[in-house]
Amino acid sequence: MGDSHITLVPERFAIAPAEQAFMETRMVGWMQKNGWIEKEKSDCVLSSEGGWRFTPSGSLHMTGEPEKRLLTYGFRVEKHAGKGVFTNLEGGLESACCPACGKDVERYFYDMVGEWYEADGFPPVQCPLCGVASDIRAYRLDPLWGFSQIGFEFWNTGPLRPEFVEEFTAMLGEPVRVVWAHL
Repeated sequence: MGDSHITLVPERFAIAPAEQAFMETRMVGWMQKNGWIEKEKSDCVLSSEGGWRFTPSGSLHMTGEPEKRLLTYGFRVEKHAGKGVFTNLEGGLESACCPACGKDVERYFYDMVGEWYEADGFPPVQCPLCGVASDIRAYRLDPLWGFSQIGFEFWNTGPLRPEFVEEFTAMLGEPVRVVWAHL
């Protein structure tokens, strides 16, 4: 069994660097104030920047389960200067259905994302089957991906309680996608 993480990804594409820093400070501060993550950063996530280890009470509150005694077990904020794509990594994409025609374009979707990523701004993406251009976030993906310049990662926690995701969303002040990733 490898490492995994759940990323809460805002629905909004573009988030300026100053706002990303503000979001990180607000969310880390909120989680620390509630005693869900430790105060100091450590190497508890797979990142050279480190993250904040979950506390026993944080684990219970976020997942309803006792703390896991793993080296990689913490919270991290991933920020992008350009476009950010949050995927399930090694899990692959099972389907990607066009919001206009409903047909599965999974076999084309990686190329579609590549073209979108390289384009200026956040343009609509044309379906290769029906030709209709739609917002990339409107494609029905299984498993779900996120497209934003910031993501909030929860390493090796297991499922987050829906009530915690609602709390997090309310504190963040905008809707999020829940993206699972396996390494």
